Amino acid sequence: MRNLRTFGACALVAGSLLLAWTPGASAQASATGAARKPGLAVCYMYKFIRHVDEIATWHKSLECEPGAPLANLDFYGGTDKVLTSKADDGVMARITGFIHLDKAGAYKFAFESNDGVRLTIDGKMIVEDPGVHDDQFSDLGTMEVATPGWYPIAVDFFERRITWTLRLLWRTPGADGDLVAVPAQAFAH
Repeated sequence: MRNLRTFGACALVAGSLLLAWTPGASAQASATGAARKPGLAVCYMYKFIRHVDEIATWHKSLECEPGAPLANLDFYGGTDKVLTSKADDGVMARITGFIHLDKAGAYKFAFESNDGVRLTIDGKMIVEDPGVHDDQFSDLGTMEVATPGWYPIAVDFFERRITWTLRLLWRTPGADGDLVAVPAQAFAH
């Protein structure tokens, strides 16, 4: 009888979680309240690569070492250490957290980067500039937002050698003009 009660309780909890989960909505709920901290989480792996796809491959065999959280994604690094890593060359960064999209409509995103980078929001690839290159701007990516709120964000970035830059830019719905750096208050983890 005790096993039956335990099984019933577990089934009730699992069923409740399944009913509460919907793509996109679960991430919004987990980013609210006291659990949300400013900035983005980051971890690092060290290897010289040439394409952002290699980050996922190396993540299977290399430990991703946590670094200090990033307040934003607006960095001109030059030849200094990459982000909050311990190295200035051969760095792969996996950056995760949430981005607050506070109004419905079309958001435009782009990177200025050196080297490769990929942006995923709410499980969808929005922008990528995947290979080795000097400082350059990516193509624009668009995300249509029906419901304002917090959305999961993931950025894979690597710096091969010499200099690095990582800047995430946006234009919010209804805004005119150039893209601007996404402000720190739009990020949480």
